[in-house]
Amino acid sequence: MIKLGYIADFFYKQIYPNRCLFCRTLIDEDKVLCASCHKKLPVHGVCQGTRGGYRCSAAFIYHGKPKHAVLRFKFKGKTSFAEKFAQLLATDVKRSYEDMIFDYITYVPMHKKAKKKRGYNQSELLAKELSKILGIPCVETLTKIKHTKPQHKLKSKERLKNLKGVFKITDKNLIKDKSILIIDDIITTGTTLGECAKTLQKATPSLICCETILTTARLY
Repeated sequence: MIKLGYIADFFYKQIYPNRCLFCRTLIDEDKVLCASCHKKLPVHGVCQGTRGGYRCSAAFIYHGKPKHAVLRFKFKGKTSFAEKFAQLLATDVKRSYEDMIFDYITYVPMHKKAKKKRGYNQSELLAKELSKILGIPCVETLTKIKHTKPQHKLKSKERLKNLKGVFKITDKNLIKDKSILIIDDIITTGTTLGECAKTLQKATPSLICCETILTTARLY
């Protein structure tokens, strides 16, 4: 006898078939990208430093199809993209940080007002999906205690001032002597991730690194 779960899954796949994350071409259920987009994947991630000198690796340059996919994920409510992006992030984490072992995965927090308006924190979704893939606990290490202007609308110097003192550690004992990987969607100037890392550093972790989907590849 066929179980109802199998029937529901069958019809779900008919209505919402698996599509390439970048070009939206129909693909097999176990794939993330179509063959054409997969061929264009970078051999290595793009590494740059955040403000404060913390290491960050990104899977793609802020350009073309990856850029448009991330913007849809971030601003257009495409939360289903999180799982597939996390698979691509997992590949980059393994190759960029192959010599490192992380105790925790965490993420750049949003202020409660901003999160309520958008409905979700895309960095949190990424971190939780990445946690499942890598088998590393995802924990909330920071809260954002001040509502700020969107960073992407500000110039470099304004970004620093905009984020000064806006993050607070949730539990210093949790972070002490631990290695932390901070997740965000995009790194541009590295101000946001740098401020998060700087705040976490007060709890004396053993290591802080960062990982994003995209980078503008501009070094500061």
